[in-house]
Amino acid sequence: MSSGTACGKRFALAQHADGRRARHVAGPAPSAMTRREFTRLVTEVLDSLPDEFAARVANVEVVVVDAPSKQQLRENGLDPRTDTLMGLYEGVPLAERGVDYAALPDRISIFYKPIVEACGSRAEIRDEIRTTLLHEIAHVFGIEDDDLDEWGY
Repeated sequence: MSSGTACGKRFALAQHADGRRARHVAGPAPSAMTRREFTRLVTEVLDSLPDEFAARVANVEVVVVDAPSKQQLRENGLDPRTDTLMGLYEGVPLAERGVDYAALPDRISIFYKPIVEACGSRAEIRDEIRTTLLHEIAHVFGIEDDDLDEWGY
């Protein structure tokens, strides 16, 4: 688990992943936005979530990571040579937890390089961060990818 800095009143935002070396995603260098600016946008988006919604995901750590690992891609049915992810939820959805559930915080990784490389402006990056965070938070609630795709997330 990585150490984090406070992110508003609701979330912990870690600056780095769990120590594994992040893989570079093929494509242009992420020059549109620095990692620090990106992390600031993630914090802003998290802080903009309604309190009622945010309270339900209080046990979720949000981390900014350069790119998904090959293992994360493979575990999600993706080809590390051609595919990537914008974000990833790792944990046990709320609906699947029993009364005696006790574990480390679930984790949402937001992948810096794939998002910055896919977007052409700061506004697009912010929109993609919001869409990605909402998508991954939906997984915390047990909502599946098929439903999210249908809804545009």
